[in-house]
Amino acid sequence: MSSRVITGIVSLCFALTGLFLANMFLMMMIGEINRKRRESELVSYVGFSFPKILRIFSDYRRSYPGGNTHVLALAAFAVAVLSLVTFAICLRIIG
Repeated sequence: MSSRVITGIVSLCFALTGLFLANMFLMMMIGEINRKRRESELVSYVGFSFPKILRIFSDYRRSYPGGNTHVLALAAFAVAVLSLVTFAICLRIIG
């Protein structure tokens, strides 16, 4: 195996791990938000869109100003995106 293939496999593993962690942190934020809301105003765990994710982040920051779960979610997502770019470079899709 060449170093390009090994780097691609490692990058794909980092990307999948980053996406998994970002999703788990997002679920944790939904749980924290729902803990402070009434039964009729809960955020659903199912179905994600960009506006919903932005609303979850803003609600979490408003409810928990000292919390750092949103920073961890963004960091995990950034690792996933950088790893996917590295994977694409290894496959010669980019560059």
